[in-house]
This record gives sequence, structure tokens and C-alpha cells, in this order.
Amino acid sequence: MKVQKTQTRTIATLAEGVFQAREVLKECSENKSHPVVGSRKLQEIVNAHQRYAYDVIVHVGLARYLRVKQRVEIQAELRNEFGIGLSAGTVSNLCDRFLASLESLHVKRAPDLKAAMEGGYTLHVDATCERGKGATLVCLDGWRGWVLAASRIPSENADSVRRLVNKTVDLFGDPVGTMRDLSDAMAKAIEPLSERGIVDLACHYHFVSAVGTKLFDSPYSKLRTILRTAGIKKALRTLHRELRHYITTSNYEGRFGVGEVRENLLALVLWILEGDGKKELTFPFGLPLLSFVRRCRQVHQRIDCWMSPPKTQVERRALHHLKKVICNMEERLTCSNSVEALEQAIEPFSELRALMRLSNVHLLRTKSCGYQATFPSAEILLLEKIEADLKDYIVDLQIKVPTVGKKVSNPHPCAVILSYLKRYGSKLFGHPVRLDDTGTVLAVMERTNNVAEHFFARGSQRLRRRLGRKHIGHDLEQQPAQALLTANLLHPDYVSILCGSLENLPRAFAQVDSPNDLSSPLDRTNRYAKTFKLVRILLQHSEDTDGAVKPIPGFIPGQTQTADIINPTIS
Repeated sequence: MKVQKTQTRTIATLAEGVFQAREVLKECSENKSHPVVGSRKLQEIVNAHQRYAYDVIVHVGLARYLRVKQRVEIQAELRNEFGIGLSAGTVSNLCDRFLASLESLHVKRAPDLKAAMEGGYTLHVDATCERGKGATLVCLDGWRGWVLAASRIPSENADSVRRLVNKTVDLFGDPVGTMRDLSDAMAKAIEPLSERGIVDLACHYHFVSAVGTKLFDSPYSKLRTILRTAGIKKALRTLHRELRHYITTSNYEGRFGVGEVRENLLALVLWILEGDGKKELTFPFGLPLLSFVRRCRQVHQRIDCWMSPPKTQVERRALHHLKKVICNMEERLTCSNSVEALEQAIEPFSELRALMRLSNVHLLRTKSCGYQATFPSAEILLLEKIEADLKDYIVDLQIKVPTVGKKVSNPHPCAVILSYLKRYGSKLFGHPVRLDDTGTVLAVMERTNNVAEHFFARGSQRLRRRLGRKHIGHDLEQQPAQALLTANLLHPDYVSILCGSLENLPRAFAQVDSPNDLSSPLDRTNRYAKTFKLVRILLQHSEDTDGAVKPIPGFIPGQTQTADIINPTIS
């Protein structure tokens, strides 16, 4: 070996601060094709051609994704504690390098992670999307909560889902069971696994939700249209605002004259609009518009109970106006059977939900969304009881709904439930269990896919905290899929296999990072990314300095010439 050259560069580390590194590069004196050898010690500290060391990258990544810090907070922390000044763009670039290195380390440690999954793993597959511009797909181990793989997909189609599922199986082997929603894309993607004898299960929550949507969607949409076109809620809000002026302003002269109004009348109108103020369940488990109609129909009883005589002239006029609004609603509803259809379907739907033992804690976006079964043995008994009750329930439904040769335009609710049970009944039971050496049940596969659903919900909350804004639809589109892997660092058992401890993460990154790797191939493309790139190029090369549109050389309208446009030869 002989010295090829000596180079110096500025390195910023947390351990040593900012210093000048002098590196001697050597090459083989006999064979020039051999790679140039640099300082191995320096490669353990920082990647080639980089200024910021691995410990800085890890510190920024952990602060961003684990401690959920915003960029300005990370900048202030590094400046005050370590004397390292970073721009906001540099923080983002270091976060990208952190995610790319974490994914490489995750793939490298896959054999060790697979060996640690004693008894196998349960595969929960789900996707989330915002504004229809692509989705983020994730494969989770339901027993441990680990993110096994994640990717951006243009849409929730079978091919895109199957690719990630196959990648997960290649890395970690076949699961003992899969949990998914009822979409056809998920079913087709999981089909190769089920053909190999792996249990394919459907989420109980999604099953009951699909039944409720089928029962309620059409009449509920009609009811929504009637109330919106009639302007019932708008009229009640206007009345509530007017009555509030009577209470808060002395001698107020409004549309009902001058006088006093009791606060009970204001409470009555607010109760019609909002109920008791508690958050209602999401559709189809909650039907807010139907509850609103029910409250409107109880107005006369509430007036007699809440507004004891004598009533002032202003109160009588306000109540007369309120009754006119309610009568207007009733006249509109007489032309439609939407309320009757909803009332008819509620009872069988509630019966099915009770048989499936889906309490409010199992539903999404509730305060108890973190509910988990405490005793696995009790969960097994519960599943057996639900399966036995459903078998009896199907027999009862078959008696109530005899088989008809032709399809009915408006089938009875019981017929709808029976059809769903016949179609998905075989996918609702057979949950795998994990046993110890003595045969004790350690874990049972979740009967819902809320493992993945709640994972996405927590991720959205953390993203709002990182960005400091409420609406994050565009940010979810741009967030790399590798960001989901950072949730694994919250699990001590995963971290122990990955690198021993978070303090050893910089050294682990140095072992998997290529010395010449300067790029961060993060997966953040959405379904229109290539088309938008083409749009920007077309706009750039079709306008001159005066803003006048000019033709692109070599471009023929009506023909796709993406390769020529991406690299145009314009003088």
C-alpha cells in the first residue's frame, strides 16, 4: 500500500464537538483496480464525504421521531447543549439519513428478529390514505406490536399489497395467521398465504361495520339530503343565536320583540341540536341524524317539562317559531321512508353487534382505543361463545328469511345480515394461539384489526406534534414509509435485537452504511408523483421569459413522449 493523498474535512460529533479530521488515503501499489483504503476509525464515526457524524444523525432522528420534537426545538437543543448549529433543511436531511439507515439495519437484523419470534407471528395488514393520493401500507406483528414492513402504494390494490406481504414473508417467514379488513384487494393479496394453509381472518369490527353500512347507508343518505335541503339545523342555529342575545343583552329588541327569555329555552334548542353534549359514535355504530330527528319529535314533551307557565310573549313567539321549524321537517319526512327504514334496521343490527360482543372500547376513535384483552384464556372462551351464538343466530335468521329465488330491491335487514354471515362467516373464527412449554396460553390473535388502525391513529397524533399543525393530509402524503419503522424503537425487546441499546445505534448504523452512500432512497412517492413531475417539466419548457406559451421542440401533441421530455434537448 502506498499513500494516494491526504484530505481534511470538518466533522461535527456529539462526543468530540466540531474538529478537523486529517485522513490519509492509501492504494495498492501493484493493482490500481483495488479500492482505495481510508481510515477505518473515521468510517465508524462518520460516513464518507459527510460532515455530521452518526451520533448526530441518531440524536436528530430520535428527537424527531421518538421524542416528537419540532425542527426548531432540535436546533435549539443541539446549539445549547453541544454547540452544533444546524439549519432547518439540514435537520430534515439528517432525518432522512436516519430513516434510510434504520431501514437498512432492520433488513440486516431480520434473521435475528425472526429467530426471536418464538411461536411465529400474527400478520396484521392495513393501509391508510389521505385525499386519495396514494396510501401507506403497513405489515404489523400483532403479538409484539412490531412494524415488519411498510411502503407507499399508489392505491390499495391487490398487486401493491401482495408485494409488501411477500417482502414481509421473505424476511420473517410465514405468519401463523393474517388479519385484514373485508376489501377484495386485501383478500386477493393474502390468497397465496391461505392456499398454503395459513389462517386468513377478517376483522370483527370491519365485519359489523360493513353490515351496518349496508343497512343504513341508503336511508341515512336520504335523511341527510332532506335535512340539508330543508335547512332545519341552520334554522335552529339561527334561533339559538337569537335567543342567546336575549339572555346576554338587557332590553334586547330582536325578531321576537322585547322581553325576557329563560335560559331553559336556550338549553332546549341546544339539546335539539347537540343532544347532551357527549361525543357520539361514528357511523354506522352511531346515527347522529336519526338521534336529531328523535329529539325533534320530543320537543312538545320537553316544552311542557322544561318551560313551566307562565311564558313571556317573547318565549311564546320563539316556541311558535320552533314548532314551525319542526313541522317543516315532518312535512319533508312524510315524503320519504328513510326514518322508518333506519328504525327497522337498528334492532337487528344491535342484536348482531351484541352477539359479536363489540362494545364501545372495540370501536375506533374512542377514548378507550388502547383496549387489549387482559387474559388470553378468557379471550379464547369468548371467541368460542361468540361462534356458538352466531351458529344459533344463523339458524334463526334462516327461519325468518326463507330462501328466495330472485333478488329483492330492498331486502329485509335480516336477509342482509344472513348474506354477510354466509359470505364471511368462515373468516371470523379460528384465531391462532401462542403457548409456552407447559401448554399455557400466552397470547391469542386479536379478533379485530385495531392493532393497525390504532397504530395509524397514534402516528397521526405524533405527526401533528412534530409539525405543529392540525391538518396533515399533505404531510401524510409526503411522509416516507420508513418513518413507520421508528415506532419499533419504542419496544425494548426489538431494540435489544437491533443494536443492544439506543446508545449503540450510531455504531450499528456505521456497520450497515455504505461508505459511498450519499443518497437517501426514501419511499415518499404518491400516485401522481410521476405525472406531476411531467407537468412541472412541461410548464418549465413551454413558457418563455415573457410568459407566452411556446411549443416544445420534438413534442407532438397527443403522443406520450415521457423519455424525451424528462431529458429535453433545448438550446
